[in-house]
Amino acid sequence: MASNLHLSIVLYNIPLLMVLTFLGLTLVAGLYCTQKATTFREYAVGNKRFHTTTLVVTVLATVFEGGLLMREAPNVYAIGLRYILYLFAKVIHVWIISLLGLRMGPFMEHFSAAETIGSVYGKYPRAITAVLGICFSIGVVAIQINVMSWAMGMCIDSIDPRILTMLATLILIAYAVLGGVRAITITDVLQFATFMIITALLIKFLFIKTSKSFLEVLLLIEKQEKLQLSSLFQVEGKLFKLVKVYVFAAFFLAPTIIQRVYMAASPIQAYKVFLRVTLFTAIISGCVALIGLLVFVGDPTLLKTAVWPYILVDMPPVYKGYIIISLLGLTMSTADSSLHTAAIMVSNDIVESIRGVQVGSCIDQIRLAKCTTLVTGLLAMIVTIYYPNLSNLTEFVVKYAIGFFTITVAPPFILAIFGFRGSTRTALIGMAIGTLVCLIWNKWGTLTTEIDSGIIAIAANGLAMMAAHYLLPQPIGKGWIGKDSQEKRIRQLIRAFKAYKKSIDLE
Repeated sequence: MASNLHLSIVLYNIPLLMVLTFLGLTLVAGLYCTQKATTFREYAVGNKRFHTTTLVVTVLATVFEGGLLMREAPNVYAIGLRYILYLFAKVIHVWIISLLGLRMGPFMEHFSAAETIGSVYGKYPRAITAVLGICFSIGVVAIQINVMSWAMGMCIDSIDPRILTMLATLILIAYAVLGGVRAITITDVLQFATFMIITALLIKFLFIKTSKSFLEVLLLIEKQEKLQLSSLFQVEGKLFKLVKVYVFAAFFLAPTIIQRVYMAASPIQAYKVFLRVTLFTAIISGCVALIGLLVFVGDPTLLKTAVWPYILVDMPPVYKGYIIISLLGLTMSTADSSLHTAAIMVSNDIVESIRGVQVGSCIDQIRLAKCTTLVTGLLAMIVTIYYPNLSNLTEFVVKYAIGFFTITVAPPFILAIFGFRGSTRTALIGMAIGTLVCLIWNKWGTLTTEIDSGIIAIAANGLAMMAAHYLLPQPIGKGWIGKDSQEKRIRQLIRAFKAYKKSIDLE
């Protein structure tokens, strides 16, 4: 009797023990890979000495945030094909970044998107970009902390989930502060590998739970109306909303993802990294969609809010521990990348924009970056206190932090990548017009049309910059520049590689 009681207690606490073990391994891996940075370049981008595979994994770990499984699987279950196609908009986003990476030769020595903006448009646009990027990062970290709390509260009853959430947050802050980008990259590899293995196990568990053969699952999915292509055209506006998602994905820029481009040794490596990430993004999006579809096959009568309770109801404690670890891996990998990006923007962009000079020695710059990482993490924890509800927090962050960064920074950044060299006044006019249009459209435009304010604001920003450039007097040397010699060589190499590959295929 006593042995059975002891066994039940151990089984009950298995998820907790697995979470503590995973957090311990993450901390050990992060601290083990820590080496004292002697230059800010080493702290920020690891001297650009990362293997392509390592960069692919760390980009994937940054792209796929912690709310992926929590949010997307129930939406696939409830909405069907339309939401599956929404998931694959991320593929377009990453592919666009790969094309931009090819043209970033003149900016590859930079550390952040703000520095690139500053090199073209001056210190004021650089400061604005940095401030918005920091707000973006704090919002993203706050969402990840909230996801951690939700995930652990969902599967662990033996301890207050807020305690584990605080512990996980402090651990990721610790290795992000001490190790810089190298520790973050290595822990990203560990965390993302864990997520992929556990996602495969979850798919296997849900397939067995359906009690159906593979053929039966396919036939049942094929018969569902909301999973057929015709469902996109049955309700007015569905197809238009899908197009809006893909258009916004094409222009969406996250400072954390752009910062990963600067970690590459060359535009060619950046292109190869994001091209491979595009493929894996499609595979992972398909896995997430499959989880929602398997739940639907198992029980097509559930409410969206009952999807995760259905998944967990008969799940062994070990599997529950696996799911928490999987979600923790995604949340921590996204959060540490955002903390690092915010630290770079403060120590490398904000101070230089305000003072017009370097912070001082590289040691002072590194210390400022470490302090920023700590403060940013604590600020994100405070935000979660004011917005404890995940959906409310996500809506706030997407609308204000992520939305305003994209509509303000994306047009001047993309124009700079394609060879436009505008003045400070030109960039500020575009940023101001884009922000103003967004505010006005949110208040009145949505009453008469379903067009998203973000798309309109991005277009207004770019058009205002072009109008300001051509209608107002400009300093000498401003305007469009041709392709530099490095970009020409890169394109020649790509064409030669494609021709060589084609000749092999023909043989």
